Amino acid sequence: MRARFLVPTAVAVLEISSWTSSARADAGMAFSESSRAAALGDAVSARPGDATTMLENPAGLADLREPVVVLGGHADHLSQWYARAGEPREDSSRTFGGFSFAAGTPLPGPTFLKRIRVGLALDVPAAYILRVDVPVRYDTPQSPLYDGRPDRMSGLGAIAFEATKWLNFGAGVAITPSLDTPTDVQYVAGRDKSVDKSVEVRLDRSLDMSVAPFIGMRAEPLPDLGVAVAYRTAQFSRAQGSQRTTAGGIVADDPIDFYEFWDPAMLTFGARLGRGHGWSLSTDLVWNRWSNFKTGFDTDPSPVFHDAVTLKSGVEYAKKFWALRGGFAFDPSPIPEQTSDTNYVGADAVSLSLGGGLDFRRLIHMPFSIDGHLRGRFGAKQTAHKDVNELSDADADAPGKQIGNLGFPGFSSRSTIVQAGLTLTIFVGKEHAP
Repeated sequence: MRARFLVPTAVAVLEISSWTSSARADAGMAFSESSRAAALGDAVSARPGDATTMLENPAGLADLREPVVVLGGHADHLSQWYARAGEPREDSSRTFGGFSFAAGTPLPGPTFLKRIRVGLALDVPAAYILRVDVPVRYDTPQSPLYDGRPDRMSGLGAIAFEATKWLNFGAGVAITPSLDTPTDVQYVAGRDKSVDKSVEVRLDRSLDMSVAPFIGMRAEPLPDLGVAVAYRTAQFSRAQGSQRTTAGGIVADDPIDFYEFWDPAMLTFGARLGRGHGWSLSTDLVWNRWSNFKTGFDTDPSPVFHDAVTLKSGVEYAKKFWALRGGFAFDPSPIPEQTSDTNYVGADAVSLSLGGGLDFRRLIHMPFSIDGHLRGRFGAKQTAHKDVNELSDADADAPGKQIGNLGFPGFSSRSTIVQAGLTLTIFVGKEHAP
């Protein structure tokens, strides 16, 4: 059993429900990147960019020649199971999805200002504005790679500068919410004949925003060759506040502080061959600093996660008004062998994607384009075996002692995500070049 926000006494579950649906506005915040980026396996840091690739590399925003508005939607299904040795599987599959918004434009005015582009994007999950999922027990099976990442609102703003025809720079900040939940619990004697109904619980909720900066650069030393580097800091949310409990002259004021680690700090190196019509290939190597991962109680897991390098690649064949795309990615798991107290679910995964797009400006002279994609992320089977000498509730010198760890004596798991999405890009102004 889990509590979304675990409070020591009266409040076990707190959630903020969204009045809209989710997405990440092609901003790279959860599992809702643009269809173009998703179909290319997210290997877009060195490709000509647009308003939908700001988080992957904000320097791509400098390629905009006119104002654009981007609307997107996606649907995802997570198939995930966990099984302790000798016991039936526990299914934690779920379906989620969302919508996205992004916009970008060159600045008006003289030539120098037209070399500057600005953009913004917004992402809100389908079921929540923010969900911080904190396990009641430290050894509860959970997946930091899949369980929480689509479950928070995010936004970003970015600015890019076209220094020369072959060199772009960009920077921005991603906005991530944290929850502040001060709670008062008071027993009012005589309020009701029932003791339970004499308890008053007052709960306040507010969202505090934190920012995570990111920067990027893309160079094109040759017309058909692009190279890029981008860096972004980690994203996480907190559920904070205090719970003040009053019973007569007794007052207890307990702090609330829970932590949800969304994405690690990432350093990306990218390269691209070809552009425009015909074939083009791209590859990104992404260093993910998972060694800074924290548990829901803001402590280091046992054992500590290790850093991982993700390989992404994409291929595109484009003609005058249409394009076909494919992508591949290998994502090694940062989760070490689970021999100790924790039971983190996750294994090496391979992603395969397909997609395409139609540019209706060139097809029927209408100012929009549509892109779509299908993608699957297929995780390997994870197996783990506990070492009783590493379990905090086990005593190797006390034969017959019962071990209560939820993963003992071992467990297996597997996670797979399939996704389908569409992106609509609307071109607002006349195309111009600085």
